Amino acid sequence: MIRAFLATALLAIASAAVAQPAPVTTPLKTLDATSAGQPVVMPSGPLRVTVSETTIPAHGALPAHKHPYPRYVYVLAGRVRVTNLVSGQAFELKAGDMTIDPVDQWHTAEALGDQPASLIAIDSAPPGAAVTIRREP
Repeated sequence: MIRAFLATALLAIASAAVAQPAPVTTPLKTLDATSAGQPVVMPSGPLRVTVSETTIPAHGALPAHKHPYPRYVYVLAGRVRVTNLVSGQAFELKAGDMTIDPVDQWHTAEALGDQPASLIAIDSAPPGAAVTIRREP
């Protein structure tokens, strides 16, 4: 009787272990350069990682700005046109797209369509360093 109980318990444990689905990781995108083609280079020394969310209203825009360090941007919702004011290059991003903003190059971003655009940005910079610099009008 004890053997039957133990066998049933072991079978139940083994079945439970098999029934659990395994975690799945799917790479979505690999980037090794900014949107301007610059290699991604991290500053040396201690870093502070900042994650921020920006919402650009429908038909709105971010003013001209630049980043002294790589900024990783993921589009949560909406569509955005990013224009590099140095090269003149412009490209569009939609929900689910990711890019790395150019380093030390002025650029703008505008929401396209009738919906706001929501962006997640991740900055890695020395503690206390500015991560965004706005161009004076």
